[in-house]
This record gives sequence, structure tokens and C-alpha cells, in this order.
Amino acid sequence: MESLAAALVNDGQTTIANALLAHYREIGVTNDELLVYLQFKRLIDQGNQFPDAAVIAKSLGESTNTVFQRLHEMLAKKLLTIESITGDDQKIHDRYNFDGLYDKLAVALKKQPVTDQAEKQAANENKRQKVFRAIQTEFGRDLSPIEMESISKWFDEDHYDPDVIELALREAVLRQVYNLTYMDRILLNWQKRNLKTAAQVEAERQRSIEQRLNSAPQPQRQTGENALPKIPLFKLGDEQS
Repeated sequence: MESLAAALVNDGQTTIANALLAHYREIGVTNDELLVYLQFKRLIDQGNQFPDAAVIAKSLGESTNTVFQRLHEMLAKKLLTIESITGDDQKIHDRYNFDGLYDKLAVALKKQPVTDQAEKQAANENKRQKVFRAIQTEFGRDLSPIEMESISKWFDEDHYDPDVIELALREAVLRQVYNLTYMDRILLNWQKRNLKTAAQVEAERQRSIEQRLNSAPQPQRQTGENALPKIPLFKLGDEQS
């Protein structure tokens, strides 16, 4: 056997359930996340229970931060967990566990066709992805793992509407303040004022604008030398008496 062919055989193969390839979108897995999972599964199947994200990034042609972002998004959607186990050397080691991905797949297959609730969940997860990408684009850089965790808390703990988060991003960009701390202050302020939807935020914004306009001092009527000239009552073209 040719050396290259032998290397291909000895390097092993990665198998994946056809059901996952057919239904991964229905359980909230994006195309990017599926590619990340396949790369991790490749190395896990070879015995590496905690692959280096930099190695995955090189295979995908992405940055390491991008891979971390995909992992964090999968953690937030409970497609992935990180566990600590005792190895043969009696030391504690971390490992990636993608059982949650297949648990969701099993539930989805039992509920075929996809219910309205599942479709809504998938739409919400897509909005989460959109928020991550929008913030990264406006900041002009990759998000750090800590920043990704902070954004996930806005969804999972604070339960902010994705559209409201995007409005907070717009406010930050307009003021040229490119950090999550400023966005968090905006979101907290809106929460205290019970503004929970994008429509409520926009309505409050419009109300504030109208209040400022109504409270602005009106121009005083000028008299004397500075007064504006009177407009003649006759129409242009009429003969003057």
C-alpha cells in the first residue's frame, strides 16, 4: 500500500449520525457550530478528550477566539458541557462532552414534525448568534471569552430581548463607546424603567424627543428696528394703488 494511502487509513475515520446532518438546524445548531463540532469530534475520537482550540482554529482557517465563541454559544444552548474527570494518572482532567447535542436531537426526532415552540426556540437562538456577530462587527475585533460570557448572561440570566440588546449596541456606537460595560448600563437603565421590548424603547425615545421640543423656549416676537418687515397683502403682479 502506498505510504499516503496507509497514512489515511491509519489516521482513522470520524463517523457522524445521518440524523444529525439532516436535523441539526432544527435543534439550533448553526453551520459554523456543526463544523466546530466535527473538528472536535475528530480529535476526541483519536483520544484527545480536551482538544486545543488553536488546533481546531487552524483546521478551520479561523481565529482561536472565533472557535471559543462558537464553543461558548454551544455551552449556552446546552449542546455542550465541560466536565472534570480523573484520568488513569489519577489527575483531574477536563473534557468536552457533546451529549447535550444528541439529547436535543432525540427530543426533536420524537416531535416530528417540528412544533411551533421548537421553531420559536430556533429563531431565538439564531437571534442570539446575530447579536454576537453584530457586537463583534461594530467593535471591529473578536470578542474575548469573558465578553462572550457577559453577553450570554444578558440572555440567560437577565432575559433581555435580543432586539433591545441591539438597540443598546446602536446607542453605544452612536456615542463611540465600544465596550460592554457601557451597553450594560444602558440595558440596566431601560430595565429599571420597565422598557422590555424594542417597541417600548423606541416609544420612550420618541416621547423624550417630544418633551424636549415642547419644553424648548419659543422665539420672541421682535419689535422696533429688528422687527421683520410686514408681508404685503396684495398678490404678486397686482397693480399698487
